[in-house]
Amino acid sequence: MSDIAVILSALSSAMSIAKDLKGFETQIKEASFKLQLADLYSNLADIKVEMADLQQSMISKDDEIRTLKETLEIKGKMVYTDPYYQMENSEGKLEGQYCKVCYDDIGKLMSLESLSPVSWKCGKCNTICTRDDGNRKPFY
Repeated sequence: MSDIAVILSALSSAMSIAKDLKGFETQIKEASFKLQLADLYSNLADIKVEMADLQQSMISKDDEIRTLKETLEIKGKMVYTDPYYQMENSEGKLEGQYCKVCYDDIGKLMSLESLSPVSWKCGKCNTICTRDDGNRKPFY
C-alpha cells in the first residue's frame, strides 16, 4: 500500500514539474514542444487518477479479506449443540446460545433470550428453541 502512495507522490511531483515547464513555453516557440508538454501533463494526470483508483480498490480488497478471515475464524469456533449454536472460547469451553436459523440462513450470530431453563427465543427471527425435542417454532 505504501508503494502506491510513493508512486502517487512521485506522479504529483512530476505533474508539478510539468506545470513549471509549461511556464517556459512562452520562451519556446516550437509548437511540437508545447504539444509534447501538454501530452506529458495529460498522461501524468491520467496515471495519477488510475493509481488513486487502484489504491482504493486495494483498500477495499484488504477490507474484504479481513472480513472473510474474521468470518472463517468465527465459523471454526462455532459448535452446534441442539437446539442452538455455541462458540468455543480460547480455553475450549462453550459459551453463549446463538440462533441456529439466523446463523445458518444469514450467517449472523444472534444471541437467544432465555424463556425457561429449556427454551430460548431469537429476538431477530422470533424462533423458539427448546432443548427437550429440538423443535423450533416461530413465535406469534
